[in-house]
Amino acid sequence: MQLKAPLCLFITLFSIFSVHGESGQLKQSLETAEKTQRMGQQSQQGVNTLAKQSQELLDKYQKLLRKTECQKEYNQELRILEIEQKENIEILQQKIEDVKLTKQQLLPLLREMVKTLDQFILLDLPFHKEARLNSINEIKGFLSRSNVSISEKFRRVMAFYQAENDYNYNLEVYRDNIEISDESRSVQVLRVGRNALYLQTLDGKLSALWNKHTKQWQILDDKYQRPIRKAMRIASQKSAPDLITLPYLTLLDQATQNELQGAK
Repeated sequence: MQLKAPLCLFITLFSIFSVHGESGQLKQSLETAEKTQRMGQQSQQGVNTLAKQSQELLDKYQKLLRKTECQKEYNQELRILEIEQKENIEILQQKIEDVKLTKQQLLPLLREMVKTLDQFILLDLPFHKEARLNSINEIKGFLSRSNVSISEKFRRVMAFYQAENDYNYNLEVYRDNIEISDESRSVQVLRVGRNALYLQTLDGKLSALWNKHTKQWQILDDKYQRPIRKAMRIASQKSAPDLITLPYLTLLDQATQNELQGAK
């Protein structure tokens, strides 16, 4: 019985040391677990960061890939455009050569056209004759100017041709001083296209028709005074349009022939 007390004391001390030892191990285990958890969290953060960076790199790669494809298509379009531009340049160069050749041929042609028009005016009815011949001389000088483009010279000649052509289709009344029977008279002139040219003195007592065969004014009978005066008012838009009988050169020639036959 005397041995029981020390044995109990030993057991108690052993238990105390055992408890204290287990507590230290538990604490150490908890610290290790906590440290491991922190390391795990840090590792997960690293993994997340790497995953994010990988996704960003993948996005950049895909964007670069799309840009590369677009660049390839764009380069292909540029190559096609370059080929077309080279073809257009060759066509334009040929056109330029053609234009140079045309310019060399066009100026002599314009001079010939003006010369022809000059002769035509001399043979035409004598309306605005002096002004029209002066215009011809101006165009001749215009064609000789080196500081004027060939296109402008062409335009001026065509404009003059158009103006002359317009005389075929319109009526006109204008004032003029004309020599009749060796006497200069102030008259009104009626132009009916290029078919006929009439005049009448301002007092309305004398009327005449231009005879293109004799190149002179042919005095008309007094019965034509009123119709010519009325035609002049219509051409001047002072009267409403109306049907009027005017003398015509062929009719006058026929009447003259009839008179000669009757005299025989």
